Amino acid sequence: MAIQLASIQSDGDLEVVVLHESHGLLADIISPDIYGVAGAPPDQNVFFHSRVSFAMFLVHLTELLAEGARSALIAGRYQNWSLLRGLSWLCARHASEAQSSGLTDAVSTLDTWLSASDKATFWCPDVSKEVTLVLPRQQIALVACNTTKHHLLRLGDLIQKLNVWSTTAGYNFSAQELAAVLTCMAEEVRGWMEYHSTYLIELLGRVFAALNKFIRERYAENSTNDDRMMRMPEGITSDVFRGIYGSVLVFKRYHDSRILSLVPVTGHHLKGQYR
Repeated sequence: MAIQLASIQSDGDLEVVVLHESHGLLADIISPDIYGVAGAPPDQNVFFHSRVSFAMFLVHLTELLAEGARSALIAGRYQNWSLLRGLSWLCARHASEAQSSGLTDAVSTLDTWLSASDKATFWCPDVSKEVTLVLPRQQIALVACNTTKHHLLRLGDLIQKLNVWSTTAGYNFSAQELAAVLTCMAEEVRGWMEYHSTYLIELLGRVFAALNKFIRERYAENSTNDDRMMRMPEGITSDVFRGIYGSVLVFKRYHDSRILSLVPVTGHHLKGQYR
């Protein structure tokens, strides 16, 4: 029998991973390789360089929102973590630092937007119905992300979720019909994601800028490039995580202009209801 392994075995380990992975992922999202910003504040919008760029945005967003199953073993208990949940946890663990850097407000605003419910309405010719599902925005976003990232053979879990959502909304689709409904829903929610992408990138950019400030302020308290001299998060279990934390403080302190030049100020017409 295979043994379940979890590299993260303490709160200190988790803190290091959340800092390192979140900053790296947000740098991949808030990137001139993915999109540009058009217009002048307060009426800006983002434009993706290609369909491939938009797809990469969705793939990266999946990695922020999706949970890793049994990704940590802390105090003898396996835990599931997403990076977004990890950032909220980091804000609670270091409340004063997170408030000072603006990370608490930025993460809370993003989480509030993602938690709000929205509507996905689409026509599915295979079932001859207009389907309307009301879901949290994070779930709608993950449908767009996962159907971009995976083909139908790898979407069994999502089809199971779609069955629950559809039944709750009063529909009764067969297993074969659900596959067709998912295909139509995927097209609709990709359009939904394109419409909301400017404001979502603005929110993500604010999180990135605040996280970058959080790290910069940490470095300023103990300015050294030698991880043997750094004050480490309490409870780190390995020199591996000490080295990763050192790389965070040394290399993940971007100049504000690298981030803020790519954070749009979204026009009001891109903050409403899709369609």
